[in-house]
Amino acid sequence: MRTEIHDRLDALVGLRTQWQALESRALEPNAYLSARFVLPTLALLPASPPVWAVSVHDGATAAGTLRGLGLFQARAPRPLFPFPHAQLYTSPHSFLGGLLLDAEAAHPALHALLDALARRTAGVRLDQMNAAGATAKLLDAVVAERGASWHEEVWGERACIVPSEGGTNRWRQHVPASRLRNHERQWRKLSERGRTSWHYLRGEAVEDRTIETFIALEHAGWKGVQGSSLRSDPRQATFFQQMTRAFRADGDVYFTELRLDDQVIASTCNLRSGGNGFAFKVCFDPRYSKYGPGLLNELGFLKALEQAVDDFGFIDSGSEPGSFIEELWPDRVPLHSGSIAFGRLSRAAAQAAKALSLARRRLMARWRNSWNPQAC
Repeated sequence: MRTEIHDRLDALVGLRTQWQALESRALEPNAYLSARFVLPTLALLPASPPVWAVSVHDGATAAGTLRGLGLFQARAPRPLFPFPHAQLYTSPHSFLGGLLLDAEAAHPALHALLDALARRTAGVRLDQMNAAGATAKLLDAVVAERGASWHEEVWGERACIVPSEGGTNRWRQHVPASRLRNHERQWRKLSERGRTSWHYLRGEAVEDRTIETFIALEHAGWKGVQGSSLRSDPRQATFFQQMTRAFRADGDVYFTELRLDDQVIASTCNLRSGGNGFAFKVCFDPRYSKYGPGLLNELGFLKALEQAVDDFGFIDSGSEPGSFIEELWPDRVPLHSGSIAFGRLSRAAAQAAKALSLARRRLMARWRNSWNPQAC
């Protein structure tokens, strides 16, 4: 395996064709690692520190097949990683991190990628990865083979849907019957205002006006008020337009819409990569908030999932803890972040920092348990 370091955006643009082919063969598909997502992000929303990449190829020439790709940023020392290191790049719009590895050559490709990293930096931090995914399992094995150490620092979970695990209608058992009845009442009340309909748009059915309607609707809500909507920053809006059109060209973007008399009052934008779905952004018209239009739109998708939207192996909600999505989506995906230290000195420093952090947490817990506010 041959590796290359890419420090310039134009070098990554030159990999676009091979990159998209690698995505189609990926051990673990991830829309946020797609060239269709990353290249518009880097072009329009430059990261600081700059992003650099490691590519892994078969053979000794540039014609070799791309077998692996990782995107990184340089990071300064921090308490749990007390030396300069690399960190997996995740854009401000990414909800899942990881590496792109060819399923047919994932093991040697990961070894080669880590070799290249070890020549450039003392360690690497990997964020927002699927802890139960194929990449995480391979990473555990390869790190052990190399005699390195993986220090897990953050763990959590997120709502998802796995259609293969018990069918696509398990959400009905997940949502309390009282909640379902309440949502049905909301639908009826909304229908009293006009003709209510739900729509699933995918690929070429996603017109430019679908994209522009989403941007306008998002801006009309709380994000527009806070100045964080796509329309609040022309670069953000352009990124969204370019990215969704790139996915549309391959039939890999889908929108869901709730309409009232043909006016869109709730919308979601979602991406697809390698048979997996990734819920990306949601918005709704605040004028109809008392009817819960965003939630009714999600219910429309779940009902459609039972009937026709049946070619997804896994759908990641991208939601934050406590989101209303957790009420609806029945499955959970574990997420973790952590660090790999290269070299004996780096590993020793990382292990010492981890031990000190654990000791500090235990000491604080003991102090809290022994503290008696009535004694003050």
